[in-house]
Amino acid sequence: MLYSEVKEQILSLGFEDSSVLTDTNYQKVFRDGINKALTFINVDFPIIGEYTHSLDGTGVDLDEIDFADISDFDVLLNATIKEEVGGRYQIRPFSNFELVQDTKVFVSQTNKGDITFYYRQRPTFVTVSTTDATVITIHYKAEQLLPLLASYYIWNDDDPEKASKWRNEYEDMKTLILRTTQRPIPLTFTGGL
Repeated sequence: MLYSEVKEQILSLGFEDSSVLTDTNYQKVFRDGINKALTFINVDFPIIGEYTHSLDGTGVDLDEIDFADISDFDVLLNATIKEEVGGRYQIRPFSNFELVQDTKVFVSQTNKGDITFYYRQRPTFVTVSTTDATVITIHYKAEQLLPLLASYYIWNDDDPEKASKWRNEYEDMKTLILRTTQRPIPLTFTGGL
């Protein structure tokens, strides 16, 4: 979804024309409303990133992975390991690691296989330099939700009743989409190093 499309839909939901966007105060309100909506929508409809770490099983120490070094990292969700068992490869859930301070993972080098960590990516926020041709980073199922929730934040000061209508429509549509969407499995810890 292009930034220009999001703005057009928000203007339409607010019953406004594009002249509103010549006001620098409204430009800031638009950016803030869209960014706040992106943050909230990304929790229910995350864009999933992955990071793979390979181990040969011969080490005796711990490997440290700092997800804070990954620019789009938000929250670790879960992990799998691809390992060879009896001449065949299997992909299984992996929890034999320690998560410290929400971003650092310690994995024993005695593990053997390719460990893939799945994480929720941070959305790319709209800034002053964002052009109309910029593609907004959002889960494809949630594209239609963005203008509704952003409109709630943007138009709330001008017309709380109208904003409330868009918030209610957002909640109804979100519920409908979530009923048919497979949710990522949250991270659980069993075992350890």
